[in-house]
Amino acid sequence: MSNITDGAPFLYARHASAGFNARMESWLSGMSGAVRQAMGANLVALVLGGGYGRGEGGVLRAGAEERPYNDLDFVLIVRRKGSLPWPELNAIKHQYEKLIGIDVDYSRPLTVDDVRNWPPTLMWSDLLHGHRVLDGPSDILTANAPAMPSERLAPIEATRLLLNRGAGLLWAQRILRGCEPAPDPDFIRRNYYKCALALGDAMLISHGRFATPYTARNQRLAQLLEEALRGDSPLPFAFDLQALYDDALKFKFWPGEFPSTPSSTELDELARRWGDVFLYVEGRRAHRAWRGAREYADSNGLREPEQNAIRQWPRNLVKNRRFGLWSLRYPREGLYRELPILLGLCEAVPDWPDRSARFLTIWKQVN
Repeated sequence: MSNITDGAPFLYARHASAGFNARMESWLSGMSGAVRQAMGANLVALVLGGGYGRGEGGVLRAGAEERPYNDLDFVLIVRRKGSLPWPELNAIKHQYEKLIGIDVDYSRPLTVDDVRNWPPTLMWSDLLHGHRVLDGPSDILTANAPAMPSERLAPIEATRLLLNRGAGLLWAQRILRGCEPAPDPDFIRRNYYKCALALGDAMLISHGRFATPYTARNQRLAQLLEEALRGDSPLPFAFDLQALYDDALKFKFWPGEFPSTPSSTELDELARRWGDVFLYVEGRRAHRAWRGAREYADSNGLREPEQNAIRQWPRNLVKNRRFGLWSLRYPREGLYRELPILLGLCEAVPDWPDRSARFLTIWKQVN
């Protein structure tokens, strides 16, 4: 990963024009300089993650103009976590949100020691294998983070990904059913396609074929599904996962090409597809087969044993008490079992508005 100050070219959206990438470079150079001025010697590195850090950011066409679509996700690597000038950093954030027209997000500050102790999760693996160092040593992550081969992510990472994207789908269902207003005008459309992408990504993680670049994921998914058609690894799906993934990938790169908002019927159909993939992925992880979503929801086994060790019980109890629960299990355990029910894969839920709202309240705290 090259540093923004070393003159090496970087494409924030490889599918966009040179003019778009030049504007992004100019904006990010200005923001990087402002963050450095605000933080001084406490800033070790400013790192851009997310789609633009991988060179795969979304681009909206408005006539002849190309505009950024996704959030800008920044990681602050610092010497001291407790002395950050947040008023100045937030002022910079708001200035560039207004200038660029998209949200700007800072991660919680990390030290180099934090980077050295990253757990091998999907989030950290994607950042390690796809980022742009805007200020600081260009190898700040690659020289310090543990090795995290994308192909060797733990199977639970597929389950967590589907939990998070399924929760986004549930949130979109609540909006379409009039339970709450949308956080932004494009919320439903964006979460629909995020969930669609997650179906293919979870399959790749489950089969040990995941890759950080989306173009590589698409090629690997096509190969996996081709093998299934030949009978090498049969998949129990009654829908075209590749076509769904292709559409979601087009949306990720060029979201303006899909102007309509998915309907309630389309969200419900995607939920059923989510259920097919979720039960398949969980079956591979747990080495068992569930006869349906209800049997899965009733199964009480641990999904994340490391979060439920005896030493974690006090922490888990404190977290659960925040939600009025008495349990020594990590709160996410209940979410895995609850989500298939709330997405409509079991019997009807009479108190669905209240129950889905409670689910999302807990999920927002532990996702």
